[in-house]
Amino acid sequence: MILGTKKGYFTLEAAVFLPIFIIGIATLGYFIKIFSTAENVTFSALDETAHLAAQAYGVKAAPYFPVKVEERLRRENEQAGNIEIDRFRYLYRESGKDGLISLRLKYDVDIRLPLDFYNGVTMESRIKCRGFIGRSVSGSPMAFSEMETNGDSKIVWIFPMWGKRYHNEDCVYVKSNARQMVLTGSVKKSFQPCKLCEPDKLPQGSFVYCFLSAGKAYHRGSCKTVDKYTVEIEKEDAQAKGYTPCGKCGGG
Repeated sequence: MILGTKKGYFTLEAAVFLPIFIIGIATLGYFIKIFSTAENVTFSALDETAHLAAQAYGVKAAPYFPVKVEERLRRENEQAGNIEIDRFRYLYRESGKDGLISLRLKYDVDIRLPLDFYNGVTMESRIKCRGFIGRSVSGSPMAFSEMETNGDSKIVWIFPMWGKRYHNEDCVYVKSNARQMVLTGSVKKSFQPCKLCEPDKLPQGSFVYCFLSAGKAYHRGSCKTVDKYTVEIEKEDAQAKGYTPCGKCGGG
């Protein structure tokens, strides 16, 4: 015998499935928080590694890089705890490739789960790339007579983190974006430190970024105002790396 009404059945079904539905929505929300934190942490680490790779042609050692990455991750990701950078290797050779950079990133995502479930998730990421060191050169050293010979030298500008074109100095793309410069006394006299990223705390010799056509400040590479930046390079080297002339300025 079945006792009850349709209304009673609907109430019973709601009582059974509503908690499951609520738990499902809450679980989805926690997963979104976990993955968004992981994405932010990974982006910050990748951004710092990309800047290090772009500077590798001039920076031959980077002993403080893991500390720099950890500081940025703590500053920008409040829900990430126990951040640890280890297995950092810089400009090493492996499997026939040189100039490699790699590191391991470990951290906890501090999420308070309901009903006394396990709180927090441990995440791990590995980053590996090649530094911007140019091509390997083999053969005998240049003779002194060759050093005295005037060869054709042409400087062009490239975006090491964006695009595969080379440009001349007057190109609109070069003028509208930041240019990588070495922090010296003359740079400090010509530009003011950015109030957002406080690059005045950097030691002299560090790479900073300046907008020559607009703005009067110099910035860190991690500054939000620096989206794309240019570096100088020999035209021959740019072509060897696969860069082609800019369609707007012709590449000089």
